[in-house]
Amino acid sequence: MEKDFRITSAKQYEETMITIFEMQEQEEPLNAQQKADMEIMMKAAERYEEEEL
Repeated sequence: MEKDFRITSAKQYEETMITIFEMQEQEEPLNAQQKADMEIMMKAAERYEEEEL
């Protein structure tokens, strides 16, 4: 996942939040890449919340 992932719409925000939730709920432990991707998505979601909500 690209480091400068940006959320630009409410639909993209919703899809990102669903993806994060699904990653957290999976039975197998997350690997390092999945953890890094989730961190990038969470930061993008926080940035979107601050700017748009």
